[in-house]
Amino acid sequence: MEWLWRLLRLALGGIFIYASIDKILHPAQFAQGILNYKILSRPMVNLFALTLPWVEAIVGIFLIMGIFEWASLTVYNGLMVVFMILIATSLGRGLNISCGCFATDPDAGKMTWLTFLRDASFLIPGLVSYLLLFRLRRPPIFKQRSVPNQPQ
Repeated sequence: MEWLWRLLRLALGGIFIYASIDKILHPAQFAQGILNYKILSRPMVNLFALTLPWVEAIVGIFLIMGIFEWASLTVYNGLMVVFMILIATSLGRGLNISCGCFATDPDAGKMTWLTFLRDASFLIPGLVSYLLLFRLRRPPIFKQRSVPNQPQ
């Protein structure tokens, strides 16, 4: 079971590290990509363009190295859900934009429902990882605490 968790950590971490590289190298282009979603003000766009890629990179590194496993996996899954919501709402609003997921080039490829399904294919192993990690290492909130013997 541990080998499967390690394999999943490598895959999930690799996805986030790969996704962060172009965004880190081209923050202005990434900011324009975020602006195309038409949901954030310019100051918020700039903040997200500068911080989100680093969050992805750090979460990816932590997953690969097995550091803060529960927190890293939770941030990974949370971001994937947010990304999927953004894609779905953008498609529903009829925006013809690039998702900015792996490339900052606005002409890299327009979002489609296949983009949404691709992200779902990245979320599913993340969710399965919760079950696997729960079996291997209980999260801190579920760890049994020793209770001192109480007199009867």
